[in-house]
Amino acid sequence: LETMRRLRVCGIVAVLLMCRCDWLFSLPGRSSMRATNALELSPVHTEFPRALAKSAHIDSEAVETACAALAVNVLKGNVDQVDALMVVLKSMMPPSEGAQKVRGPPPEATLEKSELVWSEHDYMSGPQENLRVLQSYEAEYATRVAFAEEGFRDPKVLAGALDLAVAYLKNYAVDKADALYTATEPFCMERGLPWDVKWLQDCATLRCKQQRMPEAAVMLEEVAKRTPPHPATLNNLGTVYNMMRDHEKAQEYFLAAQQVAGHDEPDKNDLWNMGIAKKHLGYYDEALPMLLKALEAWKVEEPEDDVTIAKLHDTVGSCFDLMGRYEESVDQFASARMLFGRSIGADSPLYGSACEGLTKALMHAGRYTEGFDRLEETFLNQAQKDAIHPTPVFELLGLALEEFVDKGGMDVMELTRLEAPMEIAVKNMVYRGLDQDGNAGVVFERMAQVLLRCSMAQGDEQRQKDAARRRQVARSLLQRSKPLVDATTQSGEADLNHISALIDMELQVLDTQDSIYRRALDSAGATPALTY
Repeated sequence: LETMRRLRVCGIVAVLLMCRCDWLFSLPGRSSMRATNALELSPVHTEFPRALAKSAHIDSEAVETACAALAVNVLKGNVDQVDALMVVLKSMMPPSEGAQKVRGPPPEATLEKSELVWSEHDYMSGPQENLRVLQSYEAEYATRVAFAEEGFRDPKVLAGALDLAVAYLKNYAVDKADALYTATEPFCMERGLPWDVKWLQDCATLRCKQQRMPEAAVMLEEVAKRTPPHPATLNNLGTVYNMMRDHEKAQEYFLAAQQVAGHDEPDKNDLWNMGIAKKHLGYYDEALPMLLKALEAWKVEEPEDDVTIAKLHDTVGSCFDLMGRYEESVDQFASARMLFGRSIGADSPLYGSACEGLTKALMHAGRYTEGFDRLEETFLNQAQKDAIHPTPVFELLGLALEEFVDKGGMDVMELTRLEAPMEIAVKNMVYRGLDQDGNAGVVFERMAQVLLRCSMAQGDEQRQKDAARRRQVARSLLQRSKPLVDATTQSGEADLNHISALIDMELQVLDTQDSIYRRALDSAGATPALTY
């Protein structure tokens, strides 16, 4: 059945290719138009032959075979093969000179909001249904592009890309969104308003999700320059500056948004935004009533909006936590986690954020066993997401060691539950090129420390074998970490001598524990380290 399905795909691609070729060569006036618009060269250039028909010897069957293979490997998710086939197919295209690639401005076209339907979907039907809907939109867009002729110069193709990119953002498919924004930037900038502003505003949202807030701020400031004052732009700027911890500036933008909107009294959005700013400024007694009022208003006016209500529970929970009202904080974060879980699923970074807040609230309330369950969830969420960053990974491992084990008295063997998520985190960092600097070195040392703490050479035979395997992983991480940390210190970027000393000490402990293990067991060698 699988073979028949693939043959069917290949057949469809081949038919589509033949149809596209027919359309291309039957377009009225295409070849004559080029001849008419080109100036004729003088006879001096005719002494030796030229390849006038540069597509004459391209093997169409080879192109069709490569395209069919491309379709099959897209369905298989084989990224490496897809990348190779794309390069090969582009290389087989008829060669062209720079003068032939110059094109005039694209035809004028408006960007109608009514046509942006994929980004308007709420995506609150659970992770499986959300994925089904998103993939149906991807299929619709792929078909639209297949039957277009000028790629992103076609306004319908370009509008579809912007529409689908926001759908990706809503589903936290950050890598896919980034690919679309990278591809469409020059086409949107070329068209000008409103295309450029739409691109800047939405790409700023992407940068925030990637934890690249300074870039987002620059984009939103550019939107403010190109357009009249608008509440949405001002609120977005306030949100970005809040994320950058410039809370005074954020508060100014939120107040300006309220004034531009003509609100004599703050609405629920105003209350939420101002409440966040005041919370960050430490004005908890002012922030909490605003946030609670916004939460109640949303529950009354938009009770089906699980995601926004969950976000508000999350914000209220963080305020309670900062105020030392830990049990109330636990209730709020638990509500946020439940709403996010049922509407967008456990893979969403929003779910991870609620789990992190709940972890800290439970920890502050002295409920360490429940808290570590949530920490494990949070760590996996951070480890596998597109926008992985070393800092939260490092901080979560620090909580596990210092708060749960050292202060909370949790059994050190519970740390073994973090081994698999740590492997995912390392592989994700390697894939994204985040394993080459001092930040990575510090994170790798912290991972090794977690593994070392739960891998002493003691217990029965199976426990000692498991511990030996974890120590090998820890050793591998420390060997990766040491040169990165030393290079950072030597460059003057940061003084990490204390981390270097810690790595040396941990390597000595590993040597000691391995020696104890070899003496205690008759088995020859330890299980090889995981390959990261």
